Amino acid sequence: MKWEWKEGSVLNNYNENTPCKEIFRAICDEIAEYYIPKGWKYARSRPKITLKNTKIKFEIAFWSSGSNTPGEWVNLEIIPSFASIELKNHLKERGIDSYGYMRFPEFYQLSENIKKGEEHVIRILDKPIRRESRYDEKSGVLIHSNNVNVYGITTDDFEQIIEFIEINIVAWIKWADDYEKVKTFAQNSLSAYRERMVVGDFMHFVRFKFPEKENEILRILE
Repeated sequence: MKWEWKEGSVLNNYNENTPCKEIFRAICDEIAEYYIPKGWKYARSRPKITLKNTKIKFEIAFWSSGSNTPGEWVNLEIIPSFASIELKNHLKERGIDSYGYMRFPEFYQLSENIKKGEEHVIRILDKPIRRESRYDEKSGVLIHSNNVNVYGITTDDFEQIIEFIEINIVAWIKWADDYEKVKTFAQNSLSAYRERMVVGDFMHFVRFKFPEKENEILRILE
């Protein structure tokens, strides 16, 4: 992919006096420009893209920050929300009210490759950060930061944002049907989230999609 900014976009020519809101909105427009041909719909007023079919509803919302600084910092936060329409309908038939929301995608994961007591933060455009972990876990924590400063970014930087979305978010469209991916997600989930996974829609999803694997996943989440 070799991206070019849309004709007429503020991204072609802006400076330190350009309002942060205009830069943020222009970046959202560019992301939408990439995904609309792939079947996603774009809501511009509260920026988000949505992919919906008979099986899933996948939303990726884009937020900014009240701490933006003209000429220095324009934050883009990428927030995914994945719902299984199949699960929602399945539970509704059984009298269970649910939106079918999954826990995935999740940007915080356990990693045996990281020393216990440490966090490694992978950032989209900046160097990784290593720091003392805030979590008492059996291993270290890998964090994929979903925030990025888009002031002054190039089209090459933009392509890295798209790559982040593709690898860490959009891939779940296929992975949700892959038991090994779901199992790995459970294994790498932080202990703080596991109780909610057991009693919430995640285990409903496992029972619906992989009924013979319910006990295995429950043992993982214990």
